[in-house]
Amino acid sequence: MRTWFAVMTLCAAMSLILCEETQAAQWRWAGRGFGILATTIAAASFLAGISLLPAAMARVLNDSYVPRPGGSLAFSAAAFLLVAVSILFASSQKQKLGRIADGITIVLSPVVLALVVNFFFGIARVQGSSATGLMTIPSIWCLALLTVVVLLRRAEQGFLRILWGFGTGSRIARVGAPILLLLPLVREILRAHLLKGGLIPPQYAGTVLTTVGTVLGFILLLLCARLINRMQEDIQGTNLRDELTGLQSVKGFYLLAEQAFRYSRRVQEPFGVLFVDMDNLKIINDRQGHSVGSVALVETAKLLTASFRETDVIGRVGGDEFVVAGQFKQIELAIAVERLREAIARKNKVTESRFSISLSMGYVVTEDFARDTLQGLVKKADEAMYEEKHAKKQLRAARMAQSQITQQSEAAH
Repeated sequence: MRTWFAVMTLCAAMSLILCEETQAAQWRWAGRGFGILATTIAAASFLAGISLLPAAMARVLNDSYVPRPGGSLAFSAAAFLLVAVSILFASSQKQKLGRIADGITIVLSPVVLALVVNFFFGIARVQGSSATGLMTIPSIWCLALLTVVVLLRRAEQGFLRILWGFGTGSRIARVGAPILLLLPLVREILRAHLLKGGLIPPQYAGTVLTTVGTVLGFILLLLCARLINRMQEDIQGTNLRDELTGLQSVKGFYLLAEQAFRYSRRVQEPFGVLFVDMDNLKIINDRQGHSVGSVALVETAKLLTASFRETDVIGRVGGDEFVVAGQFKQIELAIAVERLREAIARKNKVTESRFSISLSMGYVVTEDFARDTLQGLVKKADEAMYEEKHAKKQLRAARMAQSQITQQSEAAH
């Protein structure tokens, strides 16, 4: 690397360092000054390369490079000029100048990539390429490193910020970008070695490598699709599941139950909905604390899961309310409810249990799909549940009244 190119590189690096947002205002101004200096030197080098500077100045600038035919000075200086201007505009806080920096970076990237690819082709002895290329090797690597830094700087706030994001698109970009960048390079290097070594006939080299590239591209597509599906499943699992009980949330229940309802309507099979309400959750929370109440909710969810089929949709739609939906005939749903009551009774007999579970339930079954909807069935099941809850309260009140009468009668005697 010769003197003037080293000076340009140093000025550009200083501009990048001093223009950081964390630096004081005076240091940022100094960084802009270094950027202007680097841009000026690069512009002068470019003009010298296209013979628009006086001969004496052109000889001074040409001494910074290894002389090569074919306008190597102009091409190299143009690449560095793009880097310097991009650094200078990227340091500005104005949005319009930032967009200009993005545009220059888009142009800069393939130019520098061409220089680097030519370097690797030269090392791999690809026909028509040279390891030294249009610039000296240290100059190429300095230019490449500066370009990478500019890209990363713009990735923080410009159009390339998708590479730093946490979304699906950002993850796919981070996986696919290196592969897409390296695939053509590897293809050409393999092509050169295959032809040079005589491993395949020249007339088949293009066909074989195109087939390999197509297969690798298809594999990349499958990997991206798998990544999207996995993240979609994670998102759906997060949004559609109740965190405490593991049952469907309100959104998850209505989404899946609506699908089951439409399927039953299509095959003309009866569809049933069971609405469940815990009778004593407030008492458990008040007497033993909300942590015990949470345990009661989890135990209730386990009882519901054990009492119904895997194909049934079970959701927690309120603090102490649960709903079950699926293909049920009237007798089938009645048997399932009775099975749940028996499971509750067995659970409450456990002496170690700190609480007893009491549920009020109401259910409805329909075959009239032209008139009924899922929301309507849930409402009817809810009303049936409240009838049972009201009947329990009346029975409890009647028992208390009877107990008081008995106590008074015993006291009178």
